[in-house]
Amino acid sequence: MAIKPQAKKSPNTKTNNNKRREPDQRVSEEKTAINGPKSKAMPAKKFASKISISTDKKKSSTELKPKKSHSTMKTAYESDTFEEKNKDKEKEKKKKEKWSGEEAAGKFVKSIESVNLKEEYDEIQKMSVQAERCKIWQAHSSRNRNPDYKCYDDNRVIVQMCKSDYINGTKINVPNFAPLVYLLQLPKMETADAVEEFWRVIFHEQCQSLHIIARPDEMQSPEKLFAQEPGGYLYANGFFINTRKVEKKDTAKADLYVVELLPEGCSNSVMCSVYVHTHWRQFAGPDRFSPPLKAAQQIAKNENPNSPTIIASTNGAGRNAALLSLAVIIDQLAKGKEPKIQDIVRTIREQRPQSVDSFPQYLNLYLTTNHLIKSKVPGNDDIQKKLKHFNEKAAHFVPSSTMKQPTEES
Repeated sequence: MAIKPQAKKSPNTKTNNNKRREPDQRVSEEKTAINGPKSKAMPAKKFASKISISTDKKKSSTELKPKKSHSTMKTAYESDTFEEKNKDKEKEKKKKEKWSGEEAAGKFVKSIESVNLKEEYDEIQKMSVQAERCKIWQAHSSRNRNPDYKCYDDNRVIVQMCKSDYINGTKINVPNFAPLVYLLQLPKMETADAVEEFWRVIFHEQCQSLHIIARPDEMQSPEKLFAQEPGGYLYANGFFINTRKVEKKDTAKADLYVVELLPEGCSNSVMCSVYVHTHWRQFAGPDRFSPPLKAAQQIAKNENPNSPTIIASTNGAGRNAALLSLAVIIDQLAKGKEPKIQDIVRTIREQRPQSVDSFPQYLNLYLTTNHLIKSKVPGNDDIQKKLKHFNEKAAHFVPSSTMKQPTEES
């Protein structure tokens, strides 16, 4: 059914609003509009007079800038004061925060007052190498750099997917030390098989951190291990080593290389950060305290618990074992445990013969630990005094020609 439109009202109807109203009706409506009906009390509208309007205009012309109310200004002031108080509290909190290793450090500092470092190291040197545990090492003598640095068969690192499964490397297990660490000998650079085996281990173990401790004259041809410039690559027996990033340091800090490892025919690569420590001479301590401390802290932090950290040095048991020892010391202090350096070194040497292979290296473990403690508790005068006394006495243990005592520069 169609809807019919309604007819429009004629303009002449009585309901037309434009129709002139009678005077009496208009007066009545005006009164109602002003006073309102009795049932609804509407407030009367006030209209400003001409005089007041002109006065307001004059005031507004002179007061162009708006002013903040007192309440707003007070709130902003209180907010600033609150933030300042919070900052002060944070500073005080940091001052009051006690290093987790402070108590253990105090015990360590007290114990070294009576320690005889030479006797301690001589006891370590008496540890014999068990030749019957080195048969595989003996069978691969062509792969070993030094006949005096053996590795045991039962805890050796095994190479996967290679012609030979041998590499001069050891898996180290330190009680209550979570990070998994391998101590490796640097491969013979002139042998492509040895270079491939080295990188195969890192690829197969998904290793993300590699520390190499060797002077430039020891490395001889580092480009035979990996390209030294970004964008360069090395091809070793079907194994690609691509250098993606290079950060060389002018100071004693470690140079950083990021390499991508990719076996031929494999689609998934492994990225590894390679830290090259060139300022650490054989049979001696590093030239600076901070770089080995930083490296040891990184190892102890154990950011990648599912993959090992590899520490390699020329012979595979001296400086790299010293760096591992330092990482264990840092870990124990952080846990509030007094580090027994002799016990730590003995534990590592039981698994890797000749670990920490010189007295200057052993002495440097104490000096570096002292440097760490000194920086952590600067306000403890008693500890500072004892550390200074020990360091002065320790400087006379070895001739300057054998060991250059590290500076305290960062």
